[in-house]
Amino acid sequence: MMKRKIKKIVKGFVIGIILMSITLFVAAFVFVYWFLTGGPAKVTRDINDYEAVLTQPYIQTAYIVFPEKIPEGTLDTEFYNYYRDTFNSPTLQTYLKCVYDDISYQKEIDRLENTSKKYGNREKKLLRDEEKKFNYPAYIAVENAAHKYEYALLTGENEITYISTAYIEKEGITFSEDYLPYDFMTEEGRAFGSGYSIYYASVSSAAIDTDYTRDPVTEVHSSHMRTLDDSNFMVRVTLDERGREIISDCVFYVIDPDAIIEDDFEIKETVYEELAGMEYKSMELDRNRRVVIITYKDDGMEKTKEFVME
Repeated sequence: MMKRKIKKIVKGFVIGIILMSITLFVAAFVFVYWFLTGGPAKVTRDINDYEAVLTQPYIQTAYIVFPEKIPEGTLDTEFYNYYRDTFNSPTLQTYLKCVYDDISYQKEIDRLENTSKKYGNREKKLLRDEEKKFNYPAYIAVENAAHKYEYALLTGENEITYISTAYIEKEGITFSEDYLPYDFMTEEGRAFGSGYSIYYASVSSAAIDTDYTRDPVTEVHSSHMRTLDDSNFMVRVTLDERGREIISDCVFYVIDPDAIIEDDFEIKETVYEELAGMEYKSMELDRNRRVVIITYKDDGMEKTKEFVME
C-alpha cells in the first residue's frame, strides 16, 4: 500500500513538472511572438480614425504627402490602415483616396508642389514621376528606402490617392496594384532609382539621428567619438545653413562593462562647453598620452584644444 502511494506521489510530481514545463514553454512562445510581431495587426477603414493613424506610436514616417486632416471641400474618401508594431520597425500600409472640389484640389496640388524639408544647407523636395515608374503622375516622399514607400498619385479628375507602406510585400497589398510602381519591392527597384527619402538620417560614430517630422526646417544633429579602453570622448555638433558642423558641446564619459552585464550601471560623464559655437574640423586621439585633440575654427582661424581622457 505504501509503495502505491509513493508511486502516485512520484507520478503526480512528474506530471506536474511536465505541465509546468509546457506552460512555461507556451508562455515564452507567446512572449516572443508578441515581442517580435507586435501581436495581431490593427486595421481600420473608418475615416474618423484618420488623424489618429497619422500619429500612431513608433511609425517611421511623418506621412508628409498626406494631408494633416481631411480638407474641407473633400467630396468623397476611401481609407484603409494596417498597423503592426513589429520588432524594431512597424509594418504598415496606409491608403487614402480623396475626390476634391476644384478649389480644394488646387490647394492640395500647391501643397505637394511646395512641400520640402531643409537640413542645414541641404533642401529635399518631393520627387516627381511622370508615368515612368507609376501609372499616374506621382509626388514621391519615399521610394524603396529601407523597404518603405510614400507617395501621392494623381489618379483621376480632382482625385488624389495617397499611399504609404513599410515592410509590406506585393502580395500583402489590399488596394489596387495599379497604384504601385512597376518595381515595387523588387531587386530591380532597389538597384535603379531607389533609396530616396525626404526624411533625413544622420549616421555618426555615436548614434543615428533620424527626422520623422513635417517641419520644413529641421536641425540636424551629429557627433564624432573616440574610444580608449572604457573611456569615450564625444563632440556633439549641429549643421548650420552653410553645411558647417558647429560644436554644441564635448562629453567625456566612462562605462564599466561589468556593470552593464549586471544591469546596474551609471554613466559618469563630464560636459565641456568652452568650444560651443565653434566650427568643428577634426578630432585625433593620442593613445600614449590619453589625450583627445580637437581642431576647430574660431573667427576664421584654425585652432586646437586638448582634453585628457581621465
